Amino acid sequence: MSSPRFCSECGKPLEAGHRFCKNCGSTTSVEANALTTLTRDQKVLGSHQAQSSQPQVSVPVNNTGATASTIITPNANTPGFTPVMPISSSETPGVSGASYSIVPTSGDQFYAQATDADVIPPPPPPDSFISTPQEAPASPYYTPSPQAKGSVPAYAQAPKRSRGCLVTSVVLLLVLVVGGVGAFYVVRSRNSTGSNQNGNTSSGQQSTPSTSGNTPTSVTTPGSNGNTPNIGGPAIVPLNLKFTYSSVDITLVSVQQARSFADDSSTPQGGVRVATMESNSTTNNGRYSYGDVIRLIMPDGSVIAPSNEKSFEGPAAGISRDNWIDFAVTNQNIDLSKLILRFGSATENQMNIPLVAGADLSKYQSKTVTPNSTFQYAGKNWTLASASESLSANGQQAATGMVYVIGTLKAINSSANNFSAFPGDFMRLQSGDSKSPPSDFTFPTSVASQSNGTGMVTFAIPQGGTSFTLLMLAQQSSPPINANSVTFQIQ
Repeated sequence: MSSPRFCSECGKPLEAGHRFCKNCGSTTSVEANALTTLTRDQKVLGSHQAQSSQPQVSVPVNNTGATASTIITPNANTPGFTPVMPISSSETPGVSGASYSIVPTSGDQFYAQATDADVIPPPPPPDSFISTPQEAPASPYYTPSPQAKGSVPAYAQAPKRSRGCLVTSVVLLLVLVVGGVGAFYVVRSRNSTGSNQNGNTSSGQQSTPSTSGNTPTSVTTPGSNGNTPNIGGPAIVPLNLKFTYSSVDITLVSVQQARSFADDSSTPQGGVRVATMESNSTTNNGRYSYGDVIRLIMPDGSVIAPSNEKSFEGPAAGISRDNWIDFAVTNQNIDLSKLILRFGSATENQMNIPLVAGADLSKYQSKTVTPNSTFQYAGKNWTLASASESLSANGQQAATGMVYVIGTLKAINSSANNFSAFPGDFMRLQSGDSKSPPSDFTFPTSVASQSNGTGMVTFAIPQGGTSFTLLMLAQQSSPPINANSVTFQIQ
């Protein structure tokens, strides 16, 4: 029976038939791990001395062939105890001197100290067979060195995973998340600009379905006069342009271009929005629809009708409100200052409003004079207090090539007779060769004795005149009424 062997590196028991130590991977060569032999002059003690003494056993400690003596107390009655007996060198080929063999014997036996004279040191283990030491039951014959316990070759160690890649991945992920959130809020902010900066309906007028917003009052596009071409918008350019259309006072608050408007689905490919303030101080409701009377003139001369409006018709009598009118414009790189907003249908005296802050709109503004001219007619004292020229009157826009002239008259009847007459029967307004009857009036048809009468008379007359004559026609009555006239200038 062959003797048990121990690893020369870690001291753990070796299994039979294995070329390498299962614990550390060292070679299990017989020459390297042969047990030390007894010295030739050493005598084996009797069994009677084994019971009272502590025999010594020499076991290899390292690969240098040195031996160490360990004191044990063997007992034949101890379970699992097998004494080691010397065997002849002829029984162990290649090993000189006596060797130890574990064989059962009768009686008490003991180990004697062996010599290391003929022990061949084991070769160093190949690198490829060295493995990580594993825990094994402690051997009473060997105490491994600290290096054998914890030392692991570099190639046998588990690869260290760098945390740099993990940190880099986390940072990149955070950058992507933050960038995506930032882009989302930027887009959301741009899309909400149009809806948040447009007016709310302040009247009960019928309007297209939309969400409320506030009228834009600030410019977001930098550049000369705030009118640089817009690259994708939204661009909001303040205008503050005031004029009157169909007796409604209108202020163009701003013009805006955007790829879309949150409160208007009619411009999915982009559009231009004109924000307005509207005030109707007359007793007449707005008699127009924006889809009929407004057009956007593009820089190339093309004409675009509105695609949608917050309120699609003029405000009712006594109503002031904000509004917006949208036009579908797919070209996102236009110069807003080159746009023109046209008010008026094809049969009306149209107004072309440049969408530029400070544009000259004087030719569309009303002109008023106060001649305070007095004259006699039908035995009453008359006064032409004022006269105005306008493109609209009484909720109506003047026809193409025409203007309205409105005269304010006052009559004092100090006679004993009442005065009754229809203004259309005795009044005319002459400008050049044209004579026009009143188109509307508020002057009373009767002025009682010892009373006064005041009111306005409106005439539609060809545009372009500056000198006007109010004609009071002769009447074939009893007593007859003689004609009279008064002339005034509106420059």
